[in-house]
Amino acid sequence: MFQEMINGSIAVLTRPSVSTFEEHEKNNLAWALIYSLIAGVINAIIAAIAASLGLGAATMAGLDPEVAPAQPDILGTVFGAILFTVLILLIAWGITYGLGRAFGGTGQFGELAYNLSLFAAPLSVIGSLLGLIPIVGGIAAFALSVYNLYLTYLAIQSGMNLPSNKALYVIIIEFVIATAIVLCFVLFFAVLVAAIMGAGGTTAP
Repeated sequence: MFQEMINGSIAVLTRPSVSTFEEHEKNNLAWALIYSLIAGVINAIIAAIAASLGLGAATMAGLDPEVAPAQPDILGTVFGAILFTVLILLIAWGITYGLGRAFGGTGQFGELAYNLSLFAAPLSVIGSLLGLIPIVGGIAAFALSVYNLYLTYLAIQSGMNLPSNKALYVIIIEFVIATAIVLCFVLFFAVLVAAIMGAGGTTAP
């Protein structure tokens, strides 16, 4: 099955189309999660190794590695990646599936998850590797994000049996939801920082 998923990944990444997704589509949630978890573990290992070699975010920002915050060990990072990956994937796939059903989609949850994992897993690993390269990593991350969005659009059409216009509606609504969540987090941390600075100012002599 793993080799079959790799073949499917190569196909959808090199020949992106609804028909290509349908050709390799399977109703298999378990393997969609396993495939994605493998990618998550690889990404965690890459991040941990990069940090141990001084290639973490602090170093790239020009900070002295000796005064930068301590990086987590590889084992802890891997376990964290497994839990985080499962949680985020199930939430994201669930939202996509729910929206697809709301627009009249008839596909199975396992089919949608399988389709999405075929490209999201390998693209995330490619992004992690390219992210080790300053400047180039940022440009590559943007390009991969755009390509990932396009493949998601195709995967929704195939996995949910939706026409292109309704698949686009799903993408737009998901984008709005994601933007709202990010803004909420930004607002929360902005208020938190302001409160901490305000508290510090009142206690200063």
